[in-house]
Amino acid sequence: MKNHFFGKYYKFISDDGYTFALIVSTANEGDMLQLVTPTKGYFIDDTKSVCITDNVIDININQDDIFLKGRLELGELHPLDKKVMGPFTYLPMECRHEIYSMYHTVNGSVLLNGKELLFTDSLGYIEGDSGVNFPSKYIWYNSVTDKGTVTLAIATIPLLGFINFTGLLCFIKTKDKEYRFTTYNNGKIVSKSEKEIIIKKGKYKFVLTIPYIGGHDLKAPVKGNMIRYIKENINVHTSYKLLYKEETILEVDDSLSSLEYMY
Repeated sequence: MKNHFFGKYYKFISDDGYTFALIVSTANEGDMLQLVTPTKGYFIDDTKSVCITDNVIDININQDDIFLKGRLELGELHPLDKKVMGPFTYLPMECRHEIYSMYHTVNGSVLLNGKELLFTDSLGYIEGDSGVNFPSKYIWYNSVTDKGTVTLAIATIPLLGFINFTGLLCFIKTKDKEYRFTTYNNGKIVSKSEKEIIIKKGKYKFVLTIPYIGGHDLKAPVKGNMIRYIKENINVHTSYKLLYKEETILEVDDSLSSLEYMY
C-alpha cells in the first residue's frame, strides 16, 4: 500500500544483561531491517539476513560495521488482555500501535562482533506499529524484568485531519495482573519531562524516573517513507513505582530499559 508502513520490534535481553533489538519493517522503499544495541544503531543492507518463522528467529548479519549470527527461540507469548488502541482501533489514525507480547522466554545464542550472548529462559518483548507517520512528538518507554513489563507511550495525535490531542497508552503486566492507563479509560498525564513522568487513573498512580536519555539513530516513517531520524537508547537506567492509594504495590529498578524521547 502506497504511503503506508508496517514494522515489528523484537527486543532481547541475554543472560548477562546485554540488550539489543531488531526492527523489521516494510514501507514505500520496500523492506527494511534495523538493529539497535547499547552502543549504536545499525541499518542492515541485507533484509533477508534475518528469517522469522513462527517463534524461531535465525540471524545472519554480516556487513562492515556489524556481525550478528545465531538462532533464538521464543517461548509462549503473553499479549495484553484487550486491544491496545481500545475504541481508537475503529478510527482513522496516522499510527496504530500493537503489542504482540509483553514478555516471553528467549532461548539460544548469538555471536555479536565476537561476543557470545547466551539466552537461557531469558526475557523478550515484541510490539509493532503501522500507518502513515510516526507521531510528530512522542515519548516511548519499555521495561522488561522478572517483576513485570511496562510499555508507555505519550504522543501528539492528529485526528480527523483538524484535531490534535495528547494521547496516553501505558500498560503494566505482571505474572498475575494487568494495569492500564490510557486516554480512553480516563488515564491522565500529571506531568512529563526528560527526568520524570507521572500518570494516574483513579486511585492508581505510576511514577517513572529517568536519569538520562541519550540514544542512537534509527529511521522512522513520514508518509510511508523511512526518512525521519529518531533516537533510541536501549539500556537506560530507570526506576518506576506503581502506587494504589499512595501505597507502593510495585517498584522496579531497571538498567536495561528502552527509551525514545522525541518531545
